[in-house]
Amino acid sequence: MKTRRCLLSFLSILLLLPAVARAQLWSGIIDSKRAIDWSQAGLPGSTLPDTNWPICTTISPYSGTGATITSALAACNTAHPAGGVVVLGAGTFTLSSGISFPVNTVGHLALRGQGASSTTIVMTTTNACSIGGGGIICMQSNDGSFPQQGGSPHFVNVTSGYSKGSTQLILDSLNTATVGSILVLNQCNTGYTPTGLGAPCTGTPNDNGGFFHCEDHWSAPNVGCAVPSEGGTSSWRTKASEMEAAVITAINQGGCGATCVTLSKPVEQPDWASGTQAVVIHPLPYTGVENLTLDATGIGGTGVVGIMSAKTLHSWVSGVRTIYMPRVGVHFYSSFGSLVKDSYFFGTTPTAVDHAGIRLVGGANNLFQNNICHQVPCMFVGDAIPEQSDVYAYNFSPATGNGSNSNVVPAWLDHGAGNSFHLLEGNTMLGLQEDGDHGNHLAETDFRNFLFGWTSCANGSCGETGHAINGVNQTSIRLYYGARYDNIIGNVLGTPGFTTNYQSFDPFASATVYIWGAGQNGQPTDPLVGTTTMLWGNWDAVNSATRFNASEVPTAAPSYPNPVPSSQTLPPSFYLSSKPAWFGNIPWPAIGPDVTGGNVGQCAGAAGKFNGVAATSGAQCGGSGLNTAWDGHVNTNAAMKCYFDLGGLPDGTGPALSFNAGKCYGTSSSSSTGPAPAPPEHLVTTVN
Repeated sequence: MKTRRCLLSFLSILLLLPAVARAQLWSGIIDSKRAIDWSQAGLPGSTLPDTNWPICTTISPYSGTGATITSALAACNTAHPAGGVVVLGAGTFTLSSGISFPVNTVGHLALRGQGASSTTIVMTTTNACSIGGGGIICMQSNDGSFPQQGGSPHFVNVTSGYSKGSTQLILDSLNTATVGSILVLNQCNTGYTPTGLGAPCTGTPNDNGGFFHCEDHWSAPNVGCAVPSEGGTSSWRTKASEMEAAVITAINQGGCGATCVTLSKPVEQPDWASGTQAVVIHPLPYTGVENLTLDATGIGGTGVVGIMSAKTLHSWVSGVRTIYMPRVGVHFYSSFGSLVKDSYFFGTTPTAVDHAGIRLVGGANNLFQNNICHQVPCMFVGDAIPEQSDVYAYNFSPATGNGSNSNVVPAWLDHGAGNSFHLLEGNTMLGLQEDGDHGNHLAETDFRNFLFGWTSCANGSCGETGHAINGVNQTSIRLYYGARYDNIIGNVLGTPGFTTNYQSFDPFASATVYIWGAGQNGQPTDPLVGTTTMLWGNWDAVNSATRFNASEVPTAAPSYPNPVPSSQTLPPSFYLSSKPAWFGNIPWPAIGPDVTGGNVGQCAGAAGKFNGVAATSGAQCGGSGLNTAWDGHVNTNAAMKCYFDLGGLPDGTGPALSFNAGKCYGTSSSSSTGPAPAPPEHLVTTVN
């Protein structure tokens, strides 16, 4: 027995080594303090975890409440706690209430339809399952503590081991922590100090002129950061917006101590210091929803979402289509290491709040891959409570607008204080924005995206609600006050013939590639946004050229400068070590300054509905023809190809598409981020 335990300990250590030791794909380009190991985002393994789980029951279509499906999920979880699947048959389920997974920490449960074009759940009322505003389907742990919303969080002090790259932390106590728990590190904002375990931080939000963690309203030069008219937000403690999370994989591994915990991945943030605390979360592990449509057309209201995932670990949404959700398609609330892939989000109601395809609040290390947002203003919103270290990759959204104020809105929106260390890779979408509404953001990386920064909706009445768009904010990248230390590398930016300004300091500039450090409501411009951000190898429509300029590398940035790379060669990916099978015959990489002969061009013809927008054939342009554009640096990603194969229009108008991930992508996209073995998450190391 002792021999087997020793062998288990050795294998645990061996499996952890790749996460610690392997060279990063961005090495030699980005300084190590400004980037992390993004290959660890999403689910462990190369397939969805329920591939070989037994099917508990198959439910035929019916009309009624969601209770029948909820009961079947509970029975399956009891009969097969190590993993079970409830299947929904082909046809339409017309429901007057939501569906709830068992609220526990057992998990290992999936709800699977026959395909998004075959199995449909039609919601007829706003009587949703209850988490936050409610959802048609809810997955939630019975750990009842949420940041800012009560409960009794389990706080611990982190006394040592918090340096970047460390995989073991020493705590002052375990306080309910076990193998499989999530540990969420938390630190007071710049200028603040802790007053006790879990207690609010006290101090003054004085800008340190560098890596500045802040959520207070800007009130004077170098004091505060948030838009004065907006509210600041906190995470688990007041005035503590810095966070990151990892799974506890072992306790006292190698005899490191009774309160020593081993983490599933190395510490990522570069500036943890004395006074760091952490919250212990007991998540709902391994729950997923697959291969079905959720239709909320006409139910009204503003709160209901398609799928709500709260306090989950390694939950997933795959092959799902949502139609006219009153709020968002998928809402992750304090969810970690989860996955949304191969899914399609269509439309939101005109009165929707924070309307988006996917909304993230207070989680980390999630992966969003191969998704389509159609007539949804934002693909992704990181909102309110800090969201950290997510990967947003190979998603597609055609041109869109905002029906509430007629301004063009970005497809990816960093909106909450403390959001940091995300990777955006290979996406095709209008643009991205890091606003200063609730606080600042740090060290985001944008790699090989096609951000066209212009929408034909400026020419007339189109978009998700049929409102005319006034053309404000036609920009590829907007970094507002406090958005510092970003890495913008190998992207294709702007639209030829429409994007005419390289940069601006006006918060509402249009026809512009970059907005730098713009303040709002009395805020000044933040010069550190421009001087700490790294630009390398980006092609833009203003210069019609790729810029590898040493002057645009922040070699003199305070805190974490970046040396000029010694080479102009860029890797295909910052998180995938090789071409994934789901890329099919699409060139690898698909987008970037080193790509030639790309298949994405620009609709020709007179000014009008399609003129100037991206497409792959003249037929998509209403017969007006297709011009070569972007110097051939852009191919479709798999999601964009899917959209056009299904008959999607290049300006983003048109009805919901008949989407089925299996038919659209062929080989479904991997649930994992790479071939490296994932660290074990539920092994107990016993020391003898």
